[in-house]
Amino acid sequence: MNARDFERERTTLENSLKTKALDFTATYLVVSDLHELVGSHPEIIRPETIHALQGVLKNSGFSHQTQSFFLYKEAAEALTSIIVHAIAEPLADEANYALNYVLGTSTGPVQRAAAGALGSLPISIHGPEVGGETIENISLVKWYEILEENGITNGRAPEVIGRSLTVPFDKNNRVLVVKLACTEHSLQHICRESAWMEHLCSGDYAFPVRFNIPVAVKIRGSYVFRLEKVPVSISEGIELHPESYAICFVAHKDYFAYPNEHRTERRLTTEEFREVIFRNARLLGKLTFLGIVHSAPIPLFHNRVQRDRRADHGLYEWPRGGRLDRWLDSCCYPNFCVTGIRDFEHLISFKGLGQKLYRYIGTQIFSLLLVAGSYFRNKDRERVGLDGQGNPIDARDLFDKEFLKELVQGIYLSYYHGFVGIEFAGEIPFDFNELVSRMIDEMGVDRHMEERLRVVDQKQMTDEDFSKFLGDRGYSANEIKGFKRGAEDITLYTGPHLGGFNERISLPELTEFVGTISALCIAGRYWRESFSKKGHLKAES
Repeated sequence: MNARDFERERTTLENSLKTKALDFTATYLVVSDLHELVGSHPEIIRPETIHALQGVLKNSGFSHQTQSFFLYKEAAEALTSIIVHAIAEPLADEANYALNYVLGTSTGPVQRAAAGALGSLPISIHGPEVGGETIENISLVKWYEILEENGITNGRAPEVIGRSLTVPFDKNNRVLVVKLACTEHSLQHICRESAWMEHLCSGDYAFPVRFNIPVAVKIRGSYVFRLEKVPVSISEGIELHPESYAICFVAHKDYFAYPNEHRTERRLTTEEFREVIFRNARLLGKLTFLGIVHSAPIPLFHNRVQRDRRADHGLYEWPRGGRLDRWLDSCCYPNFCVTGIRDFEHLISFKGLGQKLYRYIGTQIFSLLLVAGSYFRNKDRERVGLDGQGNPIDARDLFDKEFLKELVQGIYLSYYHGFVGIEFAGEIPFDFNELVSRMIDEMGVDRHMEERLRVVDQKQMTDEDFSKFLGDRGYSANEIKGFKRGAEDITLYTGPHLGGFNERISLPELTEFVGTISALCIAGRYWRESFSKKGHLKAES
């Protein structure tokens, strides 16, 4: 086929879409053919091509189809193909505008398709090489030896914070921290944290805002050791690794100062919270651009009960829009605080392209938004669950709508600035008043408290595990005796959750917003890289 044949084929395909006379399957095949054509022969792209593809995305006639998302996905990805491959820059601009318009004016599968397509634009992320130390003989160390090696002679008992033991280190507002591994952590898992501390402290990094990076400390020449005996009791519910693996580091005294504290004496003011949440949003964006991705700013699960049975370990995948398990509990101890990003064991080095980065960005922004919501609920943590008549607690009065709106906007703008490297210009294509109203309605009323312990999950437990599981969730010893393991599903009141058990998330507006702004971050970075290559922008400093 010569160039004229390709032009003729393109025109035929465009006209077929414009007539809107095709059924769903025929439309999908035409869009797929047009997508392949513009990718292999970008010289034939015309404004009419863009208009035809945008018309598919704006056509609500197929939205009732079960597989409609795949049609919209094909059309949206054809537009991103034009953005990437168009020979004439105005055509790339026009395709980008078309996708952004759809992103800001649609919901449901069309919005998901447009966001996912923009989120797949090819940007170059090159994470650093960070290897853990080679460990052969791990020393067994006594608590007092750790203190002596660090010049601490007062012999005071450590304060326990989660699974960390802390003692004041010196007069410079620092603390010595010994962090213990849990049963779920391998040796490599805890090695990762000290390796990242060493890398970030020794690497040539400059962050635009406050970020107090902990300093890893070697004990007997190694970052990882085994603690012979824990000198104090650890909180119930935390199961330490049987080999007693641990690391030691020096951190700023505010390392354990969480932004959404519920304790009155430690609670941040609105001004302080605003500063901390925006700063951490920018840090997460900056680190992600550097290829240093925090994979778990807070623990997010679709179903915690099924962690050991499911291939995905019950972890939450926000693009799928499923129910979010125990959202308020997930926000209790976020992995960002007054000093900046924390818990480096969750850092990964990201290299390359692909939609995985779009999902990581979304997870980070999703986490920041949930913590923002928890800040209001934590004004009174006693008001949670169901009242004496079994009605959901209504705590909407704890929220300040205008302040929450400011937080939602600022989280995006701060993250964008960190990831793209410049401030966002233009309007965010989203109705913030509607979004914030829905957030308050769903986060402020505990409608979804139930989950079910399936028979199949019970059968994988021992009798002892079964009793402990129910006891940890509020059942008395007498009540537990009344259950027979594996006889029937058991209803547990463990919420609040966002969505009923085995249902969709009750706040789909939040996942749509996360998808939109994650896509805008990827697109912003793509355009900055593209213009930089053409000499229109200075390279990243």
